[in-house]
Amino acid sequence: MAHKLAIVICVHHKPWLVMSTLITLVLQDYEEADVFIIFNKGNGERDLSGYDEYRMVAKTSGANIQLSAYDERVEEICVLNGRRVHYLEYENDHALDSGAWYKFIRDNLWRNYDYTLFVGEGMLLARPNLLSSLLAFAKRQGVDFITSGHEKRRIPKKDFINYNTRNKNPTHHDRFHDRMIRETLEVFCRDQEFKTIFDHWRSDYAAETQNHVPDLLSYTETTWKNRARIQQLSGRLYEQDGSVARMLAVALRSVPGRIDALRSLARMRLHWCCGDVEEPSVPRVFVQGKHWPVSSVVQTEREGGVAYHRVETPEWFGCAVSHFMSRSFLECLSDRLDRYQMYDVIDLPYAGTPLEVIWGFMPAWLGFEKWFTDGMHRVRRHFTTYQREDYPPEIASYINRYYCGRICIEWDGDYLKIRSLRRDYRDLVTILPERYF
Repeated sequence: MAHKLAIVICVHHKPWLVMSTLITLVLQDYEEADVFIIFNKGNGERDLSGYDEYRMVAKTSGANIQLSAYDERVEEICVLNGRRVHYLEYENDHALDSGAWYKFIRDNLWRNYDYTLFVGEGMLLARPNLLSSLLAFAKRQGVDFITSGHEKRRIPKKDFINYNTRNKNPTHHDRFHDRMIRETLEVFCRDQEFKTIFDHWRSDYAAETQNHVPDLLSYTETTWKNRARIQQLSGRLYEQDGSVARMLAVALRSVPGRIDALRSLARMRLHWCCGDVEEPSVPRVFVQGKHWPVSSVVQTEREGGVAYHRVETPEWFGCAVSHFMSRSFLECLSDRLDRYQMYDVIDLPYAGTPLEVIWGFMPAWLGFEKWFTDGMHRVRRHFTTYQREDYPPEIASYINRYYCGRICIEWDGDYLKIRSLRRDYRDLVTILPERYF
């Protein structure tokens, strides 16, 4: 008998990233999922013949900046007491998180589950009922594929296949990267049905990014702009050089996050009279960094407060490759991957770049609907300033806003720290390792 849900988490480096994902996971109202934690070990520099040219290029033009060394500290914080957790090890490579998903699919570990949710470290489950909502919505609507809308993006075909060589004076490294993008796409074009969709991919539109997350980040436009301005003025909170000017900048940058923590703490104590925080009556999303009422951008459906919207055009994809898929979808995908020997893409340098986009084409290719949700957020770049913000202080701030009144998060070096919990969440003390507290 199939179990209902498997959650697959790819873990590689930066302890605070996986901590943020696991904290928001154990705060969910649905607790019956099996959890698979993939330790993606190594630095991605595999000893493959297909990497020979890449290694030559890297010597003169630089290595793949998306690769990083494995951090063994992540292993001690991936213990979830009282939950069904399975641990796997894969070798990291240029396919990145997508590569881990393909290996998991190839190993057929999803076949015992009705649905599988793939998430990378640093992905916040941004609503406490996201898992129960995904299951209910998928069953009610007969949906087989839902991806994260936190960075919903489309790129014109001509720009993507020449992604690195669009600018003047491209390097040998840029030309090699773009060739690998095209070679990866060619592997999928072995299937004529995929090739047909690829051939119809248009270039007559501008690149666009929408950010669909719960509208709990700032209650007013002025507050949002002020937070962005403080971020621009002070630089990265996580990086300090010991100078007086830098210390003052850090102090300024930390103010919004400290307010978020105090606000969550206060709301926790007043929950008996104030209840949970609510989104505005007219929820907003970001389009190209600017706030818009969500109804002016897409038509949504809601399940337990979580928003979903359908997109028919194949070119829209969700960045950070976090996807919810049914067993029916995975059966179709697995069949095509085997039939056309598409697992070859795992061994190509820079495969992670095109694979992120290819996930968006899959529903149309396999004959399924494609849906996006606002219930996940991989903190990466600020939606307006586009500054990197996937650092402990700012990720803590996002959790405090999404779970205001439930938990109070702070940080200590490379680790997040739970300062306080609402009474009905006190079981986290026994579920999570001591390092979290």
